[in-house]
Amino acid sequence: MTRGRVEVRDGFPVLLAALWCADTTNVLPLVLLAAAAHEGGHLLVLHLSGGRLHRLTLTACGAVLHCALPPGRCARAAVCLAGPAASFALTAAAGPAGWLRLAGASALLGLFNLLPLPPLDGGMALAHLCGGRLAALRGALAGASAAGLLAGGAWLHREGGGVWLLLIGVLICAKSLKNLAKSRAMV
Repeated sequence: MTRGRVEVRDGFPVLLAALWCADTTNVLPLVLLAAAAHEGGHLLVLHLSGGRLHRLTLTACGAVLHCALPPGRCARAAVCLAGPAASFALTAAAGPAGWLRLAGASALLGLFNLLPLPPLDGGMALAHLCGGRLAALRGALAGASAAGLLAGGAWLHREGGGVWLLLIGVLICAKSLKNLAKSRAMV
């Protein structure tokens, strides 16, 4: 497997520092471990399916793998879904071992990434599986997921749960709308 280079964007260390300062329960290291396992799942299936990693970019919105995906829509979707699968495998291993906070962080990361929004794993897998044939369904699922994410974030913020989910929802909605506009311009 070709080793890609790691690129760190300015927003990543700023977000990491802010989260570190706000983390009074010491959950951030567990979330980072869960994220590393998640990305490791993508890399393993990418390697096994004949793909190649060019670069890993760490941004304020998460990790982005820049790679040459394997041929075939099912193989491409498998690479996308390998991250959530690795998250759920870590959840299954950490729970019985008593690492409940790690299991919870990993489960949330896996579930969140399965949302059918184009920047997330679920949206990318759906795009690879559907191709251009089901663009209307992809758009409807992305819109419903984005609306649910925003509504959940607004509710959590109102209940005193912080603003993070709402901010993530806004960022993902913006990226999703940009991807949707780009895909419609190609048609």
